[in-house]
Amino acid sequence: MTTGKDQILSAVREQILPHLGKGVHVQLGLSGGLDSVVLLHALAQLRDEIPFALSAIHVHHGLSPNADAWATFCQNLCAQLVVPCEVVRLTLPACAGKGIERVAREARYAAFADATGDILCLAHHQNDRAETFLLNLFRGAGTLGLAGLPDYRMLGGKRLLRPLIGLPRSALQAWAQARQLHWVEDESNENLEFRRNYVRHKVLPTIANMFPGVVGVLARTSARMAEQSLLLARLAELDGRTCRNTAGYLSVTRLQELPEPAVRNILHNALTRRGIQVPASRRLEQLSAQVMSATAASEAFIRMGAAGVHLWRDQIWIDPAMDWLCPKPYALRPGSVVWPDGVLKIGQSQSVGSVLQVAPVGHGQRFHPVGRCRDRLSELLRAQGVPPWVRPRLPGLWLDDALVWVPHLGWAVNAQMQPGASPAAVFWQEDTSAPL
Repeated sequence: MTTGKDQILSAVREQILPHLGKGVHVQLGLSGGLDSVVLLHALAQLRDEIPFALSAIHVHHGLSPNADAWATFCQNLCAQLVVPCEVVRLTLPACAGKGIERVAREARYAAFADATGDILCLAHHQNDRAETFLLNLFRGAGTLGLAGLPDYRMLGGKRLLRPLIGLPRSALQAWAQARQLHWVEDESNENLEFRRNYVRHKVLPTIANMFPGVVGVLARTSARMAEQSLLLARLAELDGRTCRNTAGYLSVTRLQELPEPAVRNILHNALTRRGIQVPASRRLEQLSAQVMSATAASEAFIRMGAAGVHLWRDQIWIDPAMDWLCPKPYALRPGSVVWPDGVLKIGQSQSVGSVLQVAPVGHGQRFHPVGRCRDRLSELLRAQGVPPWVRPRLPGLWLDDALVWVPHLGWAVNAQMQPGASPAAVFWQEDTSAPL
């Protein structure tokens, strides 16, 4: 029978050794709590056996009055083990409808993504996986959500490993107590207003009274959901190949040839690959329903978090700039300015004064481009294939109240005689809105 010590060190060796190589830097996310302290000691012992670069990163959220003391504890502990420790201090953004737990987690992972290591180790264990499974189950998550905490994934170009994910918290606690280790206790872990704490202290113990070993069962189920997610993603890729047009984009009419569950699977996979998190299953159901009922002339919109999803011209389009603000009107000057859907570049050779202004083209304008007939700007841009949600926020050049230059269309007839208005000196580089 293996001891807690054997379990801890064996798990760390098994997960870390295959990834070690010349110059590989292993970094630990160190909170100062029991779990990360155990993993720090285990990694330090492994480093003493098989030398490799090891450091720690402590994220200081500033949420607790004890946050400074925790940072100091982590620095002192790392100094004892001869492990460099970096403290990253965060200023959390406004919650904007998110819980403080989620905001802190997103900021923490952003800090981890920017860290310098090649491998990032986090000290999640079996209980964490079981808790995450239940939380996502109660939210109505699909297989990907129920998969919860993967053993391994990529983050910011580095490998994120969870060496202790297969072990229960009791094994970590026994190992720490046997070594007389010290750690900090986050008082917020006892606050039952946080859902994870409620699941940890109320729900799981109640279930375990009737079903002993339920933590391991839930963790194994979560791992199986991870396998199912991989299979569904593979199926989505295979199905998706038959639903793409000659340009390689998803075609609404081709998607309609499949059962709606298959369409949802394709859409979910495509959105995930584009880095778009589906906020709720009902949003995906709304999108698939729009796809299944669409006609050739249909236009539809579904919001997916910070991105918009549009049906237009038999394709599904992503609008990641939906909530971006256009720059305020400004005098035309040489250089580059970022806009919601691209970059406006003005050549250094352009001889311009403050007479020309840059501002969004807006709605309802009429425009007479060189070489074309005068028409409504929206119709001219439509003929150029510019999506309707992009058109009003494109940057235009204005002379007083007259629009004299528009991306995709160029200069207006009435701008031909304007001094310094060289068409070659103004360039629009579109780079965001694209089909799925």
